[in-house]
Amino acid sequence: MHDTLKILAADDDPTMGVLLQAVFAPPHQLCWVADGLAALAAWEASPDFDVLLLDVEMPGLDGLSLAAELRRRHGTAVPIVLLTGREDDDFLARCHALSAIHFAKPVNWGELVARLRALLA
Repeated sequence: MHDTLKILAADDDPTMGVLLQAVFAPPHQLCWVADGLAALAAWEASPDFDVLLLDVEMPGLDGLSLAAELRRRHGTAVPIVLLTGREDDDFLARCHALSAIHFAKPVNWGELVARLRALLA
């Protein structure tokens, strides 16, 4: 894993934004936005993020739709991690089809960091 990651995180819960900042920055660069449309705009403005952390249920553009749009436009080069409480088979199949990683909420932060390290090693 790089010493410093550039992470795009989208979650409409401001508490998650604060937690993400506490966990990842510094030394990492975290761009946190509150909805999927803002995440898409942030990606288009600066498509050099190392990983995307997306909440599934957001206003405007949900995490699954955003992941699908990013995959359509840019392929599978950048890892996408979908953060959600959903575990149903349909959802998991959609994650797999998008080459996205499902990570359950509530988030175990140590486990998430370890998973990102393994993913980006």
